[in-house]
Amino acid sequence: MRQHRKYKITVEDETHLCEVASYRFSRPGLLAAAAGLCVASVVCAGAVISLTPLRALLPGYLKESQRSATEEGLLRLDSLMEAFEVNNSYIENYLRVTDTGRVPADSASVTPVSGEQSSDSLLSASVAEQLFISQMEERERFNISVLAPLAADGIIFSPVTADGIFTSDSRTNEEGEIIMPVDESIQCAADGSVIALYHSIPDHGYVIVVQHPRGFASSYVGVGSPLVGIGDNVNSGQIIALAPSPDSRGTRRLRVRMWHNGLAIVPYEYLGPPQRDNNDESETFEAPRGRL
Repeated sequence: MRQHRKYKITVEDETHLCEVASYRFSRPGLLAAAAGLCVASVVCAGAVISLTPLRALLPGYLKESQRSATEEGLLRLDSLMEAFEVNNSYIENYLRVTDTGRVPADSASVTPVSGEQSSDSLLSASVAEQLFISQMEERERFNISVLAPLAADGIIFSPVTADGIFTSDSRTNEEGEIIMPVDESIQCAADGSVIALYHSIPDHGYVIVVQHPRGFASSYVGVGSPLVGIGDNVNSGQIIALAPSPDSRGTRRLRVRMWHNGLAIVPYEYLGPPQRDNNDESETFEAPRGRL
């Protein structure tokens, strides 16, 4: 008959020469006891590490405050990236629209700002919307043709350059283009205060925006070194910047825009030469407005 091996673990107290505990195991029982001891050791070690300050000694561990700050930082970074993409798309679209050298086919490459829209969601304008648009267009034409000239009667407008000339193509446009002589300074069109000044790479120079009384505003695009700062009060005819840098042909071009109550107006009608009186046939010379 085959004998089964027995294993005995005895705990003795040598001081009193007595046996404290004695355990007998068979081979399977001994293996089971060893496995249970290992599992208990792992559980105890995990409990000690997770419930005591010892967990701070683990590599890569973050405190609760640091973990919360990290999660909040990641959420903010994600929001900033989304806002950056939207703003970047807006800037790219704006540069494409304001690029005078683009061809009509470029409009198909406009970057979507808030995702693609299906053709089904682009509904035609309703009758109420068409009526609203027509009323706003009529109101805008009335403001430009009637209200703006009436408001301009109380403001003294002066030419932005002493000898600059409006190009013939821009005399009826909302953005006037002036050809300037060499090294001629740029003057303010009317009294006001500087509300914006920044350098624009696409415009090859600085942009200065001036707020005038009675709802008028003017901007000077592509100017050279500015001689005023944001918040400065300026007078009509005061020099506010140096001449623009010459282009590849050596021509210095200044672009001027004007608004009245937020509506764009034609700069030449206010900064160009005054209208000639048809009844005065003896007048042979037209001086630029503001120089008489």
